[in-house]
Amino acid sequence: MSPKNKRPTKKSDPDKSEISRFEKKQIRWGLRQFKIAGSEGILIEGIKLIEEAVAAGHPLEAVWVTEAFASANHELVAHLEESAQVLRRVSPRTFRELTALETPPGIVAVAEQPNFIFRNAADPYSLIVVLPLIQDPGNLGGIIRTADYFGVDELWLGPNSADPYRPKVLRGSMGATFRLPVIRTDNLLERLRSFKANGAEIWAAAAHGDGSCVKIAGSGSRILILGSEAHGLEAEVTELADKLITIPGAKRGESLNLSIAAGILIHQATSGRWEG
Repeated sequence: MSPKNKRPTKKSDPDKSEISRFEKKQIRWGLRQFKIAGSEGILIEGIKLIEEAVAAGHPLEAVWVTEAFASANHELVAHLEESAQVLRRVSPRTFRELTALETPPGIVAVAEQPNFIFRNAADPYSLIVVLPLIQDPGNLGGIIRTADYFGVDELWLGPNSADPYRPKVLRGSMGATFRLPVIRTDNLLERLRSFKANGAEIWAAAAHGDGSCVKIAGSGSRILILGSEAHGLEAEVTELADKLITIPGAKRGESLNLSIAAGILIHQATSGRWEG
């Protein structure tokens, strides 16, 4: 082929060379979790959540920032360059490929999923909250935030509950997910039976309970179970309960939002612990 007939070389797009297509796909699908060095990874969007993850001791695998963000946050970016395994500056166009948010925050990171371990049934604790089948990520994030605020010891999820590390849950929890042990288990009933055998008092929230939530404050080891938004609690779960409790009210509407109901019940269950 003669030089004049030679096809013109396509100029490389500097924006595309910043980050590979594989990396873009990997980060974007971090919304659903992906593998990093054999462990579960999560995508963290925004400075607030990243700071919470770092403060809670969860190392960042990689960080991506826009040049504008790096210019406005010199100290933070310098710290992250030292602590994260990888930090890359990318253009606004590339950054929009990495986030699902309508208003990109200028920084996203990937971290290993927290590896919280169940406490032993004989270990001391005050309150464990159990959500066998919560599916709304916004509600789950709000409940995690509330549970963390009131000092709940652990939060257990059933196997079909929402993923506690989805971006919407992380945002709703305002970073509390990195502090409060939130653990999903396939053996929820067995774990509840084990803790009950070791002296735990189990309360289950129900639309028509046999006790008011205003009487649930106290001491000792307690477990509070809340049903799903649509279906409540399964019979085999309520059968384990020492008491079915309800929230008194005018009840003009069908029911309370699950996150609001959880907030009321957790507050009542911990009242007195933080006073004075």
